[in-house]
Amino acid sequence: MGHYRMDIMARGRVLSILIVILLMPVFSLTISASSGSMISAGSGGVAIVGLPAHEGDNLIFSSLIHNEGEDSGSVRLSLSIPDGESIVGDEVFIEPGSSREVQAIFTLPFSGQINVTWEIISSNSIVSENLSGISSISVDEPQNLDVEIIDSSWTLADGLDLSFRSILEEGRERQVSIEVSGISGSDNVLLQRFDAILSPGMRHFTLSLGSPEISSLLVTITPFEWISDSVASDQIDVSMPIISGSIEILSLSPEAPTSGDSVSVEVQITNTGTDPIGAGRIRLISLSTGIVLEEKSTSSIPNFSESIETLMIQSWPEGNPVDLRAEWISNEMVSEFEISVISNIIVTTSDTEIPWITLIVGAVSGILVAIALRSANKGRKSSVGRNLKKNIAPVKKNVEEPEKREVNCPECNRALLVPYSYSGRARCAPPCSTEFSVSMEVTEDENPMEEDNDLEEIEDEQIESEEDTLIARSNDDLLDCPSCNQVLKVPLSKRPATARCPACKIEFKALEGV
Repeated sequence: MGHYRMDIMARGRVLSILIVILLMPVFSLTISASSGSMISAGSGGVAIVGLPAHEGDNLIFSSLIHNEGEDSGSVRLSLSIPDGESIVGDEVFIEPGSSREVQAIFTLPFSGQINVTWEIISSNSIVSENLSGISSISVDEPQNLDVEIIDSSWTLADGLDLSFRSILEEGRERQVSIEVSGISGSDNVLLQRFDAILSPGMRHFTLSLGSPEISSLLVTITPFEWISDSVASDQIDVSMPIISGSIEILSLSPEAPTSGDSVSVEVQITNTGTDPIGAGRIRLISLSTGIVLEEKSTSSIPNFSESIETLMIQSWPEGNPVDLRAEWISNEMVSEFEISVISNIIVTTSDTEIPWITLIVGAVSGILVAIALRSANKGRKSSVGRNLKKNIAPVKKNVEEPEKREVNCPECNRALLVPYSYSGRARCAPPCSTEFSVSMEVTEDENPMEEDNDLEEIEDEQIESEEDTLIARSNDDLLDCPSCNQVLKVPLSKRPATARCPACKIEFKALEGV
């Protein structure tokens, strides 16, 4: 009986050992499960950040994982596409009873429909079977990015200003890097650089760039962690401000002023540069004396604009011509314009013209006196006979060399020789050419033959003088001196008249006509 009990106990021990051996895998699994057990903490599956998606975009796959085990564990998110490499995210440690987000970044290699296989994997924890799946993504072509320079302005006061806009095609909001460079010859100088986030559509930018020494501007926009199907850049030529202006005297009223007249002067100022010219002043200056004849303030003139100003000279200066200078002075520039103005000089005519009638009457009177004297001598032949020898010698002497007397020119005091019997107008030799009156001087010994000869000489001189007289004609009050072309004023109402040029002192005949 005892032996039988011993046998039964031995068999029971063997059976217990066999049962323990058979249950060891299950026991091992139970121990592993108690170290870490990963399940989905949310609605299951993965969330995708970055849609809508374009080729080249980085999408973020994310899943919230909970550790329901008794010990901490680690997990990773694995992504793959057919015929592509697998992407495994960073390892994430999860404490027992905690939940954490597990992520992986996937770059879309092409556009179209892409099936991405995802799975939560772990090397030290149990992972639930529902932590895997396939996500189908529609991938568009890359967004188009462009930039356009709208305008640029460069002034001395404000420097160089630039206005441009970015243009982003419909899709996602994008981060970009913007660079503005200046080009001078072969050199490229970075003027400004900054990052910006662009929304689909247009965005305007305005920058102040100072006063760099450049000839053109280049704007470049570069995608940041995404790709575009075009290069976004634009270039524009620029130039430093040009300060340039001119002044010009357009007209005078009256055109030929007389000394002391009030004269209206019309002046035009023109801004021919690229920069506005600030307020300044206009001055009219006599070059001969340096006196400022008139001055006027001016307003600011925009670039490529002009303004007409009127200045009034109260008293026109003496001289002919009058050299006049117009000056336009501002803080930015000085411009000058010079002109010679022919002044109006009124030439007074002689009080009496050449007394032709008087000369003719005098000549006739002389002839009559000579005839009377000859008749008287015929009645006294004896006396003549007695005195014939005495009288012949003087007559011959006078025929060979007529007696003349000296008269002085009232203008230059030059001594001139005229016959004793001459009475009328005489003219001084050039360049004086002054006309003056000469009275006849008669002596008791004067011979009638001498008077006849002298009269003929005077008439010949007058005829020759008349032929040599200079003549000027015009149909208005102004005419040119026939010797020096000086502009003179001889009223038509006083013509024909003898005029004298104040410049060259030549006398001439002023007539009406052309």
